[in-house]
Amino acid sequence: MSTSSTPRRRWGWGHADDSIDDADLRERKAFLEDALGFPERPVLEPTPLEEATIPEPAIEPPARLASFCSSDRATRARRTYGMAPPENVRAFHGDFEPAPDVVAQPRTESDVADVLEWATENRVAVTPVTGGTGVAGGTSPPTGDRRDAYAGTVALDLRNLNEVLEVDEESRTALIEGGTMGPSINDQLEEYGLHLRHYPQSYELSGLGGWIATRSGGHYATRYTHIDEFVESVRMLCPAGTFETQRVPAHGAGPDANRLVCGSEGTFGVVTRAWMRVEPRPTYRSEAAVYFDSVLEAAEAIRRIVQAKLAPANCRLHDRVETSMYGLDDIDREMVVLGFESTDRPTDPAIDRALEICADAGGDCPDGPDHHGSGYDQHRSPDSDVVRWGQAFQLGGAGNAAIPLCVVRGTVETAVTWDRFPAFHEAMLETVRDALEDECGMGHVSTRFSHVYPDGPAVYYTFQAPGDRDPDRRIEQWQRIKRAALDTVMDHALTPTHHHAVGRNHKAWYARQIPENYGESLRAIKGVLDPAGVMNPGVLLDSATDGD
Repeated sequence: MSTSSTPRRRWGWGHADDSIDDADLRERKAFLEDALGFPERPVLEPTPLEEATIPEPAIEPPARLASFCSSDRATRARRTYGMAPPENVRAFHGDFEPAPDVVAQPRTESDVADVLEWATENRVAVTPVTGGTGVAGGTSPPTGDRRDAYAGTVALDLRNLNEVLEVDEESRTALIEGGTMGPSINDQLEEYGLHLRHYPQSYELSGLGGWIATRSGGHYATRYTHIDEFVESVRMLCPAGTFETQRVPAHGAGPDANRLVCGSEGTFGVVTRAWMRVEPRPTYRSEAAVYFDSVLEAAEAIRRIVQAKLAPANCRLHDRVETSMYGLDDIDREMVVLGFESTDRPTDPAIDRALEICADAGGDCPDGPDHHGSGYDQHRSPDSDVVRWGQAFQLGGAGNAAIPLCVVRGTVETAVTWDRFPAFHEAMLETVRDALEDECGMGHVSTRFSHVYPDGPAVYYTFQAPGDRDPDRRIEQWQRIKRAALDTVMDHALTPTHHHAVGRNHKAWYARQIPENYGESLRAIKGVLDPAGVMNPGVLLDSATDGD
């Protein structure tokens, strides 16, 4: 079965047929208790689907849509939530109260248009979904009073729109449907020797439409940090009609319409296809792990590297708390992972210069750089700290195991200018540590740079602590810690998200970031593209027509 057609599991990362190995869970439990000092953790069992709370559908689709719509319990449960920690907790415990009444799986753009027409005419809230991996609460139906303002809800699942429709090899662009999942995109491009070089952490479980709608951040630490950089043109179907931008390399004709779609989070319409910039696989790669005695020393080295315009593909800081959280407790210093890649020239000169900069800033690279790829007559060292970190980070076990082990785990990510980073970082660590102590009695917070820019880093904090056995209390603990952290972010006049999107979870702080009249402008645009206010109500912004 292809990745594009395999549904995501009801809770946690992975596909529906994935499971958490009991031995891995026990190992994680022992690690939390022995290495991180957590009190003894319970090991809970997920509520079976047949015992879960899933309300009966409030509406049925009309006969003309019935052939691609479903209201069965399993389908509706899998399209109830995204991947925010509270959503995973509720799903684990069988609470699918917000389940959509209908899951539509359109086969064509015409099917999408028909669903939007039906929803508009009948006051049905529409939640567009590709992979459903969002962590900001933007891929679930509305709840409470907002839900009561609608006749029902439909999850618009785009996974059947999963083709690379056309490839322009000369211009290195490809026309790709919005429901195409990450691995499927590159599988289809492989015959042309091309790839869409955008790899968010959710790559295997997410797809193009969701990436564009949420302004996804990818694996590039510099230059092409967000999906926006790869979008040449885009088509979005809206209740009021089709919104399609011209296919041009660049333009200076007023505000960029592509940028209106990127980050719109399904509130204006549904991204059904886009022309994307693609490129060959790199043939030269160089990477290295560099160690520092402090986060500020490491940050200074990174600042010098990006301001020297060396443009590393990977330039990430992981503090010693983060590496220990993933079981690499033998790495007892701050680690910077550097990586360079190229399709046509050796990368060793670039990484050699970056390592010189690191050494000048106090860094140490005991193993030296590792060169590999088809352009080098070498293979990647399987035992390097870069490889070990990548393997530990990609396993995803820490996040999934947190749920049955009653661990409060969350992230806060923002971006800050270099001059303000030291003071902000100190304030952030103090805030989160205090909140962990107040809510959970103890806990840990780690620091990472996910992306870096000449004027500052994108800083990513992860917290985890022993949580309450009661799911409602555990969600409350997460919410209070997250709110305290986001308040600190906004007290420093920053952004509540660098690449996790706004959704519902960050909306209050997003309103503090943007000018008031900008929010009013977005609501006016929504009023034109979605006059009935049925598109993803309550996400990104509130409007007069979405049930408020």
